[in-house]
Amino acid sequence: MSTKHTRKANEVDANGIEVHFSSEVKSAFADLAAAAHFSKDFDADILSIVQDWAAGKPLSVHSVFTALPLIAEETSKHARATGDERAAEAWRELCLKMSEKGFTLTPLRRIGK
Repeated sequence: MSTKHTRKANEVDANGIEVHFSSEVKSAFADLAAAAHFSKDFDADILSIVQDWAAGKPLSVHSVFTALPLIAEETSKHARATGDERAAEAWRELCLKMSEKGFTLTPLRRIGK
């Protein structure tokens, strides 16, 4: 078997793995969403993602990898602009809970398999 095929067979599909946040992580996302809800300094599209994650909407590893840095950026921008300690505390809690087994990963079920 060629190296190219071997490598492809061993690749992990970041869109094929679902992330499930713990209730503590979802609570921290909810706290962050509440803190940033009326902020003109927090992007509305990013806030919508935070709200979806707080509600437990299914998401892929790929979406976490792409959105989490944007959420961090928006939270930082909001906290600096407003001095909002609730948002800063929610982010600290989120980081703490995420690192303490704050999620589980499951492969997405493919139709027909």
